[in-house]
Amino acid sequence: MNDAPSLPVLLVEDDPDLAANILDYLERKGWRVDHAPDGAMALHRLVGGRFSAMVLDLRLPAIGGVELCERVRADLCPQLPILMLTAADTLEDRLRGFRAGADDYLTKPFALAELHARLRALVRRSTGAVRDSGDVIQVGDLRMSVSIREVRRGDRAVQLTNMGFAILERLMRRSPAVVPRTDLELHLWGDEPPGSDALRTHIATLRAAVEAPGEPPVLVTHRGVGFQIVAGDRATP
Repeated sequence: MNDAPSLPVLLVEDDPDLAANILDYLERKGWRVDHAPDGAMALHRLVGGRFSAMVLDLRLPAIGGVELCERVRADLCPQLPILMLTAADTLEDRLRGFRAGADDYLTKPFALAELHARLRALVRRSTGAVRDSGDVIQVGDLRMSVSIREVRRGDRAVQLTNMGFAILERLMRRSPAVVPRTDLELHLWGDEPPGSDALRTHIATLRAAVEAPGEPPVLVTHRGVGFQIVAGDRATP
């Protein structure tokens, strides 16, 4: 049975066999998939159409996945959910993708069912992110305006991915309580959490965004338990 309401997704993948497998699987699940084999074609598709999400290979010929992601975030589709595919399961590769603006990642090889679950979670998170105006959360000098998706640390604007925003909102709403990692995984991915330790990478990216050099730490890791947002003068390294 189809479980996606004909949502349009842009698949950017230069491996024709993998692209065909992903396209066939997602279309059977009810998605409308537009395939671009390289970054230049993807830019053309993004200018000419509207998409609910993009599945993007990190390593592409000519315009690479990181550059494409940066250009999408800069001006083309700043709020577009982006799921990045990478062949290298290293923290640095994942962080490169997140710094460029990716919301989540999958390491090749992956199960198509997991790709589908991640994609659904990203779209669900994106479409459910807007709240009533005036919805403001503040912990110390960290301030989030949910309705306009703005985060500031003092006078500094904080740039976050969609997933980073969702994690930070959850932690700030619960502050000063410690939020269990299982709670965050359920919040982000529902009943189908990723098999890999994706949350750890998202937390690392979020910490880099909210804790600039010289700023007191605000994101506390309680090993084996969960995570916590506190005022900068109360955090412990």
